[in-house]
Amino acid sequence: MLNTLRLSFLLFTLTFLLASCERDDEMLQQPDFTIKPSLNFKIESTYDNGWIKSAQYQNIDGSPTEVFEYYENGFIKSAQVYASYPQQHLYMEVSRSEDNLPLESTYYRPDGSVWFTTAYEAGLLRQKTVVDTSGTTVYAYQNGELVSTTFTNAATNSISTTTYDRATDTRHFTVVAGETTLFDQEYPYHETMGAGIDTQTQAPLGNPFGAVESFYLPLYQSFSKSLSWQHDADPISMMLPYRLFDTFYNPGNYFATQFTVATDLYQAVIEQYPVTENGVMMAGGKYEAGIDRLENSFAIRDSLSKVRQADPERYKQKYGDAYLHKVGYGKYFFIIGAVRNLPTDENTQQMIKEAARKKINSLTQEGVELTSEEQKLLAKVWFELKFFSTLKAHTHGIVINSLQDYEHALQEINEADDAVIQLQYKSVDNL
Repeated sequence: MLNTLRLSFLLFTLTFLLASCERDDEMLQQPDFTIKPSLNFKIESTYDNGWIKSAQYQNIDGSPTEVFEYYENGFIKSAQVYASYPQQHLYMEVSRSEDNLPLESTYYRPDGSVWFTTAYEAGLLRQKTVVDTSGTTVYAYQNGELVSTTFTNAATNSISTTTYDRATDTRHFTVVAGETTLFDQEYPYHETMGAGIDTQTQAPLGNPFGAVESFYLPLYQSFSKSLSWQHDADPISMMLPYRLFDTFYNPGNYFATQFTVATDLYQAVIEQYPVTENGVMMAGGKYEAGIDRLENSFAIRDSLSKVRQADPERYKQKYGDAYLHKVGYGKYFFIIGAVRNLPTDENTQQMIKEAARKKINSLTQEGVELTSEEQKLLAKVWFELKFFSTLKAHTHGIVINSLQDYEHALQEINEADDAVIQLQYKSVDNL
């Protein structure tokens, strides 16, 4: 089902091979590999080979849009990314190791306050802290696996804690105010229909619905997106946000960071490619197996509504302000081909980008080979192709160095069982 992506690559390759014949004369021109500053691009330092060490992109008034450092091997060392909506502000800051492992990241709100921070250990999640006026949620991890969430409610001075136990396939949820336990309940490890959540900090809470029925709607829908240049490494069109709330989504002209708290895959991608010199190449496939939907009766809704109206603050402490009403199943994958340290000369840029595109084709299907001239062009820049998917082993991407690498990664996702790819919530105001 996900193999339909092969057709997209093949169609492109035929087009590319015809077009490349027309550019033979261009390949004979002497390429200019120098990287020069411009009105919107400031180079602060370079390495001996001319590659960028530190630089920034900026608006015409000099205000930064991206400030970044590369290691000598071309990987990102650090980056600060700015947004212009609703006003110019820093909204993402990341740092990574020389072998491309995440170290830490911080995301900001438009007013400059910290939204959430992420700390990593040996490339795996260690702690994620989400800050809001309603309270603070701390997600704790061991070996990259979530083991607990702790939500400190600023208004009620209460602490809500969820601990996860994979061995028993359960999670334990408690609410404590001072020395008084307000709520103590055990649930299945994975959130089930009706599970409550605090939408501001995405802290999982209790389930007010109890035993409910659901209705599964099979979809059997498969989609693919052929290889194309994109300005940002933003895979949101190829994947489903893991948690989707009843709120209007307006991505603006920057990464959809509102999905990074719960969607580790999305966060892993944009932190590896926070700066994309003249874009990246992306393609992918998605399979939606079906949707499980909550079929709560009017009697249950009416009863819960009365409970909430009787003590709305206590209800929110236990169950939050939204509940899970739909679960999507399926899987998806996408590949990202990135080029860094592109030279300033537009003709040379174009030749390199076309060589990079052909390189991706050579890594994803048989019968495509680069010429020696194209190989020399790519040797002058940093190039990498990575494969990402819903499989946990693919969260941070698998480097594709050969057709066999690609075939193996594609086989892994095709043979994997369908997974939960999206949780959709409704506001308790709908009760």
